[in-house]
Amino acid sequence: MNKIKLLALENLRWVTALVLLLPSLVLAADGDLTLSAPVFDSKVTIQTRNIFAGAISSLTFRGKEYIDSRDHGRLLQSASSFDGYGECYNPTEGGASNKGKNQNVSVLKAARVEGNQLWTVVDMGFWLNPGQAYPAGCGSRKSLKQAVNTVLTSGHLLEKKVTIGLPNFPNVIEHQVTFDVPAKFSNGTFEASTAYVPKEFSRALYYDPKREIEIDAGGRQGEQGFPVILATPDNLNAIAVYSPQLPQNGVGYGRFSFPDVNKWNCVFREKDITPKPYTYQCLIVIGTLNEVEKTLHALDKTFGVPARK
Repeated sequence: MNKIKLLALENLRWVTALVLLLPSLVLAADGDLTLSAPVFDSKVTIQTRNIFAGAISSLTFRGKEYIDSRDHGRLLQSASSFDGYGECYNPTEGGASNKGKNQNVSVLKAARVEGNQLWTVVDMGFWLNPGQAYPAGCGSRKSLKQAVNTVLTSGHLLEKKVTIGLPNFPNVIEHQVTFDVPAKFSNGTFEASTAYVPKEFSRALYYDPKREIEIDAGGRQGEQGFPVILATPDNLNAIAVYSPQLPQNGVGYGRFSFPDVNKWNCVFREKDITPKPYTYQCLIVIGTLNEVEKTLHALDKTFGVPARK
């Protein structure tokens, strides 16, 4: 286990201790936070909001907003789902779908900003309200057309630590998350990091670490094994995701396009889920497309699996 991950785990333990030992502070947790740190010739500023239980609602660099909250759900956040139910059993950091009766169902338990790091602990709300209709069909269980959760707030705790800048990688934001699962499931899907970016980030590329090249994604969407880059057409702004823990069985990085927003994600799948913490690390890279490409090359040389060397 590398030193960065060990440090992250120690800080997550600190947050857990805070939740257990200082209940009065937990009840007073404020989700309106700002974290800033210098990067290259500018600074990165991250903001979270109470309405989204401390999920990241804004990420700005060189005067450009990479993440905004112009509509509900346009965040950088985490979520999980279990036993093939998809969105019909879907604890989500930022709260419920805007089509539900109550969007503010995620409960912030603790929050802290110090130096170049931000920590939060949240009891994630379900994406759908109990029994809410879901005509598209639930995950891999398409014959099921409504939510299976029976409560609004899930009891699934998410601990998040966000760090702007890593040693030798100033334009990397570490997104370290721990899902504390309270029950048994046959399988689980952990969307450790997902970024919903403005539509102008319309150029999509996949980074092939073995050949050390970028591939134009074209119209291809969905999940595959290569880190995803989303960039503006002028290549002056780009945001990518990389994880030393991916791919899993040839997949783990997703790219999706919607009418008003584009998205990438960093996804992990587990079998035989037991009540315990599941921890994942996703590295978010920002800058010009050229800066992002160079950083992805360097990250993979530092953290890539031996087979890539």
